[in-house]
Amino acid sequence: MVGVRVAGVTSVLCLGYLWFLIGIVWIPTNKLYQQGLVVLLWLPALVAAVLWRKRLTASWQSEKLLLWLVFLLLAWAGLSVTWTEAGEPLRELKRVLYVGLFLGAFVLLALEKPAFVWKGLGLAFVLLALSCPISIYLFYGLDMHPLHARLRGIGQAGHPILGAYVMALAVVWGLQCLPRIGWQRVVWGALLVMLMLFIALGQSRGAMLALGLAAISMPLWGGGRGGWLVFLSACLIALGGFFFFAPFILERGFSHRPDIFWSSVDMISQNPWLGLGIGADYRVVTTHFPRGVDHSHNVFTHAAIELGTPGLVLWAALWLAAFRVAWGARQSREGRILLSSLLVSFVAQQFDAASLWGSPRAEWFVTWLPIGLAMALAIQRGRVEEHGVPRRP
Repeated sequence: MVGVRVAGVTSVLCLGYLWFLIGIVWIPTNKLYQQGLVVLLWLPALVAAVLWRKRLTASWQSEKLLLWLVFLLLAWAGLSVTWTEAGEPLRELKRVLYVGLFLGAFVLLALEKPAFVWKGLGLAFVLLALSCPISIYLFYGLDMHPLHARLRGIGQAGHPILGAYVMALAVVWGLQCLPRIGWQRVVWGALLVMLMLFIALGQSRGAMLALGLAAISMPLWGGGRGGWLVFLSACLIALGGFFFFAPFILERGFSHRPDIFWSSVDMISQNPWLGLGIGADYRVVTTHFPRGVDHSHNVFTHAAIELGTPGLVLWAALWLAAFRVAWGARQSREGRILLSSLLVSFVAQQFDAASLWGSPRAEWFVTWLPIGLAMALAIQRGRVEEHGVPRRP
């Protein structure tokens, strides 16, 4: 009977995982997207945590560093509700719980369905790519926006910058999951072109940079003819794009990012230890934005503004630990998927992402999803080692 319950909860968790990945474009409203996550991910993760508490304890022992960092960051964020300036502290505490359940779902899936975590990314690549021509038709064809307008995707990928980062992640997943049969590779290549066209039309220089760095670095950790082919292709695309679109690329300059960064550092120095607390509203005032912008455009400075130096240190340490897991598994397909995802997401966090505790949305793809994947891979490799099978170098 227990086995039946475990299998049932696992199936729902798998569905919730796909809902998160694919629903970002195919679920029409944000409310329905959130409700689906509650039913298919949060609640099953909570039930599974109770059913598998002994196995979770054993997993904690096998990968202490990454899991301890996650626990400490969530605990510090939860504790900050005691000094936050947010209007509804309990609401912010609930968001911390949602993040914890989201990350816990990856541990649970790694225990029961480790292969599904990575197969789900391959399926997400296909369905995210198929949304791109629909987005292009609806935005430029049906809504008749001019071609120079920044493309907005369907569903919850409507933000031109964050939507482009979601598609950039899909590209690196697709590059690591190339099929072996010739005609399938042709289809795969067409899907990759759709995704890259979406990114180009979204005009997000950060997403282009993130994808380019991930592709160019592939020979350093992936090796093989495939890695070098991606490297050369990325170089040619980058050179061609710069040659034809250099004036357009450069006319926006740095979009005031340096000014925002240094103003954020000044805000951090005013509350260096505790920060403003989770969920606190703040404005980053600069010369060009005397009324202020509502976030720091950088996840690391945002973490420090909200959670002080301890929050910044924990967030940075968590990402270093995730990179450590990915680098240790770089000879495996899973390790390469994680490493390329971390690279794309890390660039996103420097320029465009600036939220950790908001409700699940496109931004979670470059903040919590890579951490969840790192936790899943760490648990998966720990189980392999526990059962006497040597890890790949």
